[in-house]
Amino acid sequence: MDANLETLKKHEEWNESYYFNFHDKNNDLTAFMRIGNKINKNEKSMFFFLMTPQMIAGIKFETPCDDKPLNIAGLDYDEIASGKWKLKFDGSIFDSLSEVPKEFKIKMDIIWEALNQVMDYVDCVNEKQTKMSSNVASEHYEQFGNATGTVEIDDEIFEIKALGERDLSRGVREWGSPKMWMWINSEFSHNEAFNITKLSIDEGDVDAGYFYTGSVNEPLIKSAIDVKFDKGIPSTFKMSLFDKKGSRYEVEGEIIRFGMIPVDERMVLIETLSRYNWEGKEGYGVAEFLVPKP
Repeated sequence: MDANLETLKKHEEWNESYYFNFHDKNNDLTAFMRIGNKINKNEKSMFFFLMTPQMIAGIKFETPCDDKPLNIAGLDYDEIASGKWKLKFDGSIFDSLSEVPKEFKIKMDIIWEALNQVMDYVDCVNEKQTKMSSNVASEHYEQFGNATGTVEIDDEIFEIKALGERDLSRGVREWGSPKMWMWINSEFSHNEAFNITKLSIDEGDVDAGYFYTGSVNEPLIKSAIDVKFDKGIPSTFKMSLFDKKGSRYEVEGEIIRFGMIPVDERMVLIETLSRYNWEGKEGYGVAEFLVPKP
């Protein structure tokens, strides 16, 4: 094993992060969630959010590590087969932006099943870029999938038939290290989806991701992303994505709604439901922006 990786594994901020999202177009319901373990810091953390036209609510929680790394504060992940996960949540989430925080009782029971092969970001970056990104993640895997099941909000049950993305990363996670990052995904159908990450640090940009069109993940190696902001919050963006074969994908995104997750005194994570247009096809997905607090 790489000596540098062995050193990183001993770093206080070494983290293993499991993230899932899905968007149900019929119910206009979006869920995104993450469980992270920093074993050297004895810290396990999570967030879980739901977004609909009527609500944007969530919970963020930290606790010491234990023998159940994928279970915290009512959120539970269980890999029941290769590429197939059971995602459950049972608890309360809160609309923290209202004058009086409003509580919602939530029960979620979802089967999340992969629709493409796992994408390893190693296929997208060179040795220099790998080193540049080591303070955010040494290993990074992406996959899109199908989510089915139920979400219950205050006794109202929603039958979920959705598409979404999952992300697994291992490495040092220092939120203050990047100047900014963008993590953007969209599913246009069961056969067409993409994911792109643009990480901006002092040494330059690192671009990685995939575009899947029914057979293989084409590794994305370069992206030009033009984001328009409204009062410090992203509103629209245009992307030119380039894969290893030289193909170019032109995608436009429009942010529909968003949740904000403070990560430290300087930076905030903005998770958005966005609508995309690619070659006249409409898609939906989560676009995540780590930016300075507006």
